[in-house]
Amino acid sequence: MHISPWMTDTATFFIQLLILFVVAGFLVILRKNRFFRLKVKIKPLDFWPPILLYFIHEISRRGLSGSFIPEVVVVWLGLTLIVLIWQIFTNPHLTYKKFFVTFWRFSDLFLFLCWIVVGIYVIVQAI
Repeated sequence: MHISPWMTDTATFFIQLLILFVVAGFLVILRKNRFFRLKVKIKPLDFWPPILLYFIHEISRRGLSGSFIPEVVVVWLGLTLIVLIWQIFTNPHLTYKKFFVTFWRFSDLFLFLCWIVVGIYVIVQAI
C-alpha cells in the first residue's frame, strides 16, 4: 500500500501538535503540585520555543529539500531587534529581565505561527 507524502506530512504535523499539548499538560500538572510550584516559576509555554524550532526543522527537512530553520531564525531575531529598539524608545527603565521576558513570550507566539505556516506549506507542497 502506497502512502502519499502529504499524508505522512499531515500525520507528522498532528503528532507534533499532540506532543506540544502533552508537554504543556505535563507542566500544568507539575505546577499544580505544591512542591514544584514553589521551586519552578516557569509557564508551560516557556518550553515551546526550543521544541518548535526542532519541529520546524523536522517537518521542513522531511517535506522539502532542506530545513527552514535559517530563514525562521533570521526573521525571528530581526523582529526581536525591532521589538528591542521599540522598547528602548518607549520604556526608559528597560531592564534585562523585562526584555528577556518579552523576548521569550514573543518567541512563543512567533515560533508557533511559523511552525503552523511551515507545516501548512509542506503539506500543500506535497499535494
